[in-house]
Amino acid sequence: MPKYAGNLWNMSACNRLVAERSESRRHDKHIRALESTRGMTDATPPAEYAHLRSKPKTRKLQEDRAAEIQLENRILLQKMLNIDTKPSQLQSDMTLTAVKPRSLHGDAQKRDLDRITSENQALLQRLQNTKPSIDPRAWDEEEVDRQALKFRLSQNAGRGRMLKLRMPATKPPMGYWDVRHFE
Repeated sequence: MPKYAGNLWNMSACNRLVAERSESRRHDKHIRALESTRGMTDATPPAEYAHLRSKPKTRKLQEDRAAEIQLENRILLQKMLNIDTKPSQLQSDMTLTAVKPRSLHGDAQKRDLDRITSENQALLQRLQNTKPSIDPRAWDEEEVDRQALKFRLSQNAGRGRMLKLRMPATKPPMGYWDVRHFE
């Protein structure tokens, strides 16, 4: 508790340096007091005990379950081996004379499949025999004309000044629309 609690005459200092030094000391004392305080609640982690961490009961249950599964798997494997090695109850001549099950609509489905296949073949033949309706050469000529028109428009847009601009180079035919694809 400060000495000057509520008393203005006890707070005064003779000059500014003394006041700053006393304020600095008071502040340092306050900081040390804050650093040395301890909390009321214990925040340390609880002690760990080895017998609780290892969980022997859970491990024992897991081992027992794994042993049961192994036993069941071994029994199933033995049964499968017995089935494979035991001769068949059916005689071989009965298996040869067995009739394959047939669908009630099998003939109709086969006719539909044949019809669809033949129609698809006819459509493919028509598509392969048609001539192309586009001409890539005409596209290239139109592109040259369009470039020339664009060049003339850009020259005329100068409004009074005559610029000597060179003509753009013509491009070779496009790779995908090469003429060889359509002949």
